[in-house]
Amino acid sequence: MKGKGLKISALAILAMSMLAGCGSGNNANNNTNAPAETAAANNGNAQASAPAESNGPSWQKDTSPFTFTQYFYGNWASNYLWKDQFAMKLATQKTGVTIDRKLATGSDDDYLNTMIASGDLPDTIMLDWNNPAVTKLIKNGMVYSMDELMEKYAPDFKAQLDPDMVKYHSIDGKLWYLPNLYETADRLTSGVPITPIRPWFIRSDIYAAIGSPAIQTPDDLENALKLAKEKFPDVSPVGVEFFDVAKNGFHGSNSMDYLIYSFSPHLLEERVKDDQQIVEYPMRNKGFIDAFRFLNKLSLEGLFDPQLLIYKQEQYEEKLYGAQYAVASQFMNNMYTQYNPKIESTLGKEQAYTILDGLKVNGQDPRYPASRLMGWQGLFITKNAKNPERIIQFAEYAWSDEGQMDMRYGTEGETYDMVDGLPKYKQDILDMSVKDNATFNSKYGFNDSTLLFRAGKLWDDASARDLKESQPVQYEAMKMLEKYNFDNYSLGMENLEPDGATAEGTINAKVKDLWNKTIPKLILSKSDAEFDSAYNEFVKQMDQVGAEKVEKVMYQRHLEDLKKKGL
Repeated sequence: MKGKGLKISALAILAMSMLAGCGSGNNANNNTNAPAETAAANNGNAQASAPAESNGPSWQKDTSPFTFTQYFYGNWASNYLWKDQFAMKLATQKTGVTIDRKLATGSDDDYLNTMIASGDLPDTIMLDWNNPAVTKLIKNGMVYSMDELMEKYAPDFKAQLDPDMVKYHSIDGKLWYLPNLYETADRLTSGVPITPIRPWFIRSDIYAAIGSPAIQTPDDLENALKLAKEKFPDVSPVGVEFFDVAKNGFHGSNSMDYLIYSFSPHLLEERVKDDQQIVEYPMRNKGFIDAFRFLNKLSLEGLFDPQLLIYKQEQYEEKLYGAQYAVASQFMNNMYTQYNPKIESTLGKEQAYTILDGLKVNGQDPRYPASRLMGWQGLFITKNAKNPERIIQFAEYAWSDEGQMDMRYGTEGETYDMVDGLPKYKQDILDMSVKDNATFNSKYGFNDSTLLFRAGKLWDDASARDLKESQPVQYEAMKMLEKYNFDNYSLGMENLEPDGATAEGTINAKVKDLWNKTIPKLILSKSDAEFDSAYNEFVKQMDQVGAEKVEKVMYQRHLEDLKKKGL
């Protein structure tokens, strides 16, 4: 999700899967790459010092100490830094490789664009594959194609890749990156249930105190918030994550998807106007705007804190850890493995959060788009890399069954056992992953190491089993929302936005800026008339800067996406 919505979806998939070492429960059941369980298990204890076979994997040919640098696009990702975690040490022990992973100290976009402009790039970059900067990296000859490096240094690697993934992610006939967290059709209905949105939750004791009413519609939610405010005046009625169109896409806040896909369940299809040969900006869609109108209604009722419009993520999370919202939005897995455990240990179990069901508008169920093959970030190897040979060979290790098992489960007999043909953490580690996820991440680093997750029936099945056994409440919550998912793969709505270096890209940036400034005006409007005036002025300005030119380009990119998928 760019479609920033894609990113949001992929992030949700990554987060929910951290519980059971399955990547973002993120990886597809890929028939092409279905691992041999016994091979993965038997390879799990190979030592870096073992003599390499002449015909073995390329990464085994040189396991001498080697460090490469990597910039990760996402300054929030402190868990992903290589320190002394088990998975990181295991990867180094086997391959000799250490990743010196760095994060931006300020704005990711400013940091990345400065690196590109100066040419001062690290050895590798983990970057959303449809970030506008990707075009600059490729056109300016700043990154290697994976095809070139695999052919020279890892000749058996390409055969491990899903042909459909290679076809979709290739640009001008070449694969320039390896995508992390791509899904296949089978994965959408197997493994850990997918929750492609940030769900909304209600504090358990507040819910009980207001009589545990059914919350099935926006009106039900509004009434529940009113009761919550009346009985708990010191608690903020509703909490949503920060608003930033540049970072989160046109939805503004990651929390908005819960509302948007209720008020506009067919948003993606409705944006495509074949008769006009355009893909509309979502801001022209009535249901999309009605989602913001609902927040405005909450604001008028004193149920929405204006500070949320300027809060940084850290400020929002601090209040969430303190259970200071009656209703709050968060990644499914984060709520159940980070926030609720902390709340229970410091404030009491009664203040933990309970999932809300999807909201129905005009009698319609919500629809949450979940796609496949798209992935989240890609691994790029830059022309500044001092030893691209070792890096592509390390990528082959990370992509292999052995590497996947190492980064998810570690060493058989030490951190996991095979139970009924599937890997399972030792009980103390499994308990830690549920009750103290922060310590689990910092000690073991499973899911945080190489960031090259791919499909695998072995770990998909294992993660679903473990989640169901160890986190039945979370599992049932995910199953409850799963029924609203639909596969939007055939709609061709990925990577619609124009190249930032084009005239249309410049227009698109202006539209984003206008919309970013308009969102607070809409939410804080003092009347319906003021809301309508602010919205109409935005549409007028959007059209004046040339929005329709972008919508025509997005239609062409929509057709290109369908063509790449063979649809």
